[in-house]
Amino acid sequence: MNTKWHIVADSSCDLHELPVEAENIDFSTIPFCIRIGENEYMDDESMNTERLLDENERNKEAAQTACPAPQAWLDFFSAPGPVLAFTISSALSGSYNSACIARDMILESQPDKQIAVIDTKATGPETVLLIRAACELIAQGKDIRAIEEELRRRAKSTHIAFALSSYHNLIKAGRVSRLIGAIAGHLGIWGVGAGDDRGEIVMRGKARGIKGMIKLMMDEIRQNGLANGSLVICHCLNEEAARELKEKLQAAFAHIRIDILPTRGLDSFYAERHGIILAY
Repeated sequence: MNTKWHIVADSSCDLHELPVEAENIDFSTIPFCIRIGENEYMDDESMNTERLLDENERNKEAAQTACPAPQAWLDFFSAPGPVLAFTISSALSGSYNSACIARDMILESQPDKQIAVIDTKATGPETVLLIRAACELIAQGKDIRAIEEELRRRAKSTHIAFALSSYHNLIKAGRVSRLIGAIAGHLGIWGVGAGDDRGEIVMRGKARGIKGMIKLMMDEIRQNGLANGSLVICHCLNEEAARELKEKLQAAFAHIRIDILPTRGLDSFYAERHGIILAY
């Protein structure tokens, strides 16, 4: 009888379902909460990204995001069978710490329970790549410790890059400096950056227009190399730019797999309207 696995991720993963078919794996996501003024938005299937962005752009007050509490993770960690949990970078949120607290609580009463919590050191598209890898490793019959070790290795070798035309929310959240936001935040100017080894945001440069942005993103990929031939692009209401980037990448790299996904609420909030995030 096949073991029933459980994969759970916070909503920074930008997925609503597994990126591959797997009969022996359950998949669930736990929503972040985004507070804008007096309104709260749960980053679940009911999230209206357009409404979220419209209200945020009208509101002068700093919005807030709240990561899932340990209890939210507990509910999924209690399910029978091994559990793999994926969180946004611990350098950007308390989600990883919250999941670890829940894991430790379960292990106090069930010391043999198999739970692995993976700090992706990233968000969105990189989490997609790691979850896809987890499904492949499960299909190969690997045990949870071998899978955990391999996923941590891949998290270190996978890269994430982003191109944003607004840094308003990242500045207010203290994720980037006001100087960087001022440089990149002018009309028609894209700020292109990446995640470093600690999972923090660093800037790579600025570009005017979509073509300039795509060139900088391509340069970033060429510098790091495309090791596994797989890339995921997440976009915030900007499928046109995502498809143009995909076409350029397919022309530049042979035998490359590229998937395009819309950002869910949390990544939409930070990437803001038209933002692009990719992982490879």
